[in-house]
Amino acid sequence: MSSLVNMAGSLALAGLLGGIVGYEREIHERPAGLRTHILVCLGSALITLISLSFGPANDPGRIAAQIVSGIGFLGAGTILRQGTFVRGLTTAASLWTVAGIGMAVGVGGQYSILAVIATIIVMLTLFGIKSLETVLWKTLPGSARHDVYLEMSSERTQVLGEVLDKLCEKGVLLQSVHSMGDVSSKNKGFRLTIVLPRGLAQQFVINMLAEQNGVDRFEWS
Repeated sequence: MSSLVNMAGSLALAGLLGGIVGYEREIHERPAGLRTHILVCLGSALITLISLSFGPANDPGRIAAQIVSGIGFLGAGTILRQGTFVRGLTTAASLWTVAGIGMAVGVGGQYSILAVIATIIVMLTLFGIKSLETVLWKTLPGSARHDVYLEMSSERTQVLGEVLDKLCEKGVLLQSVHSMGDVSSKNKGFRLTIVLPRGLAQQFVINMLAEQNGVDRFEWS
């Protein structure tokens, strides 16, 4: 009975840790959010617990090892590509990581503590590194490289020229411009790769794009 309680506790811990990581993805409206991360972490812990119950004679590691490869297919489904514009890599990596966290919880003992530490590191990475990147972008020349996707009416593609002129006025380096083809019968998309100069905050450019007449939608990464 105590063994069953311990296993139930492990599943609850796995769900909690997966939910913590999933919450960060949820608030940023990523393809895989709270529920997906909880289920991945919980499922990984469950499979690990079951494989360990088979005993060493049946090589429990063979079953648990399939989690690592299997989660890759799920992670691939979160990666979206539109021309050369790629999104979802961080979410795919977070899914892969929470699978490892779930496996550590399933093994139990000191590995459960390791799973908690790993979750803390993941959250520091997702929240803290982004803030650190912002600081570096403001202080290091040539480090503020961004991909920007713009969508506008097919009848007003001259707006792209207006955007590029405003960026050049602020010293923004334009590395590449790619047409994404017709997004719909009425809209056209463009992908820009830009480098912000030292001292120019990315929020300034975001606000400029938000206020630009003729830009129906834009994405920043």
